[in-house]
Amino acid sequence: MPAAEVNGNTEAMSAFSSRLTAPPMPPSLTRLGTPPNLSGLFEGIAMSVLDKAATAAMATYLTKVTEDLVTDSAKVKAAAATYSAADVTSALTLTASALKLANKGLGLLKKAGGTFGQPAAKPGDETGTASPTSAA
Repeated sequence: MPAAEVNGNTEAMSAFSSRLTAPPMPPSLTRLGTPPNLSGLFEGIAMSVLDKAATAAMATYLTKVTEDLVTDSAKVKAAAATYSAADVTSALTLTASALKLANKGLGLLKKAGGTFGQPAAKPGDETGTASPTSAA
């Protein structure tokens, strides 16, 4: 799965972290406990010692890979939880902003309804303002 599909997608991150497992140790690595075979020619002894060294190096490598996979899995799970928490926080902020906007919109509608709902002043009414015809 490409990394672009995992970033920010909590379902993909959870699926990725659940599949992150280390392979089992191969049975050939159990040979570390046996002593090298010292019988035979010099080449046989050297190959036996070389086999032990290669087996030890492989066991060390697989142990490191296992630790890295466990660490990566924990990091991905933590990132998924962080994204989920950020999503909830963003949703709450968006909802609060939408409510504020709706309240302002209702206030404006009430104001506009109040000014449009009053009857217009007639020229003969005594409202305290001069009408255009009386000023002439």
